[in-house]
Amino acid sequence: MSSGKGVWRGVLRGGRRLAGLLVLVGFVLLFWNLEWRCVAWLAPLAKTQLVPALLAANVVVAGTILLVTLLVGRVYCGVLCPLGLLQDIGNRVGRVIGWVFRCSAPTGGTALRRRVRAILRHVVLAAVVIVGLCGLGFSWLEPYGIFGRMFMPWAGVVLGGLIVLLAIVGRGRVWCGWMCPVGTLLGWVAKVAPFRLKIGGACIGCRKCERVCRTGAVILAGKGGEIDPALCVDCLDCLAECPVGAIAFGRGGAPAAPAADAAGAEGLTRKGFIAGTAVTGMSLAAQAAEDKVFDGGLADIVPPGIDVRNAPLKPAGSRSLANFTTRCVGCQLCVKACPNQVLRPSLRVKDFMQPEMAFDKGYCTVDCTRCAEVCPAGAIASLGDLHKEHVHIGLAVWHKDRCLAATEGVVCTACERHCPVKAIVRVKTESGNWVPVVDEVKCIGCGACEHLCPSRPLPALTVKAYEQHREVRPKSVAEVRTEAAEVQAECGPDAISWLRPADS
Repeated sequence: MSSGKGVWRGVLRGGRRLAGLLVLVGFVLLFWNLEWRCVAWLAPLAKTQLVPALLAANVVVAGTILLVTLLVGRVYCGVLCPLGLLQDIGNRVGRVIGWVFRCSAPTGGTALRRRVRAILRHVVLAAVVIVGLCGLGFSWLEPYGIFGRMFMPWAGVVLGGLIVLLAIVGRGRVWCGWMCPVGTLLGWVAKVAPFRLKIGGACIGCRKCERVCRTGAVILAGKGGEIDPALCVDCLDCLAECPVGAIAFGRGGAPAAPAADAAGAEGLTRKGFIAGTAVTGMSLAAQAAEDKVFDGGLADIVPPGIDVRNAPLKPAGSRSLANFTTRCVGCQLCVKACPNQVLRPSLRVKDFMQPEMAFDKGYCTVDCTRCAEVCPAGAIASLGDLHKEHVHIGLAVWHKDRCLAATEGVVCTACERHCPVKAIVRVKTESGNWVPVVDEVKCIGCGACEHLCPSRPLPALTVKAYEQHREVRPKSVAEVRTEAAEVQAECGPDAISWLRPADS
């Protein structure tokens, strides 16, 4: 192999590693703490993931990923998938361990092992599709969602830790090669890629390519072999490690080009790789955010308990419980972004690790749309020309047996004072106590009353979720005037005293 080719191959592999490292660091910063000022710039990075793009009907992103895969193979898995990039770190640790203890490196394995692996991958893909079509969501085995859940409490940490441990022990991308449904789907597309890695006739059978392959895609037979495009993630390690330059890019339908004739095809695909692996710039600046819950003075309020709801409460922009469950991949990005800690992952089977709302730590403010801004899958969409006070996600329900005003006769105005849409008023009962009454037309289900109610252990006001959100669009001035004119025409000019001549 000429020194020029060796340098180019080293540059290609180094560029791929650098791009993957920057993407991985960007995702770590994105999930770690969204309160940092500059980390919000990384939110569009989440929209580059395949499954969220498909669920959000993002034709540009999904089409670009499929087109690149159709041309040169699974570049997405090698550069953009955060879970795959995390396994690369485990793979490197596994190599160091193998070097220290002189362990033999894993290989592609026997024909039986490859067959079992192929069957398992397709069974997992079929199971994910069936579960998704049954309305249970796609969040169980979606790689981007799994990576996001690693930044949450024990369930996600354990799952992510097991995947990394498999990468260390197996010294490669075990998840990608044996389980990943997205990798299996892209593997189908990659099989027809016109440009892909091939082993040429100059192979000397040193098996270095087989030892460095992260997914077991290299299948050798004596002095020669092939690279399975359904498993290859275009990491380019084999290309750089081959001592004689027997591995090069070739057209999928043609026999592998010898080393002397591979320069043209190799040079052509270098341009494709450089154009397809754009590096995302990033910067960060830290700003600490204190976790305090106050009501007026400086004394901490004991958080209220969480009542059992009729259905899980979903944020404005979800449209309905069914729409949210179908689209959400459970990546936890909205959970990390919520400044009031209203969102948290569910542990139920039907919507496992998908976020739901609770008001023990805060409530949903009407001027916050952070969850809709960061959601990559369209599960929480932008409200467009609507405001949050025009979208009703639930209704506050009063529990007389918990209310301090009803049971103890104390004067309490917390719910009435803090309701952002003035949907709660107090009325005097026959016993002389002033108790709250909720206006169903105005209440939007923000949870302010539930969070700030002083009743313990459970608040006297709790939000009942609407499975189908209700949009209450405000009437225009012309509509109000038309209705007023109709009433006046029917009931007389004095029927609406508030309609001043200046307004008509």
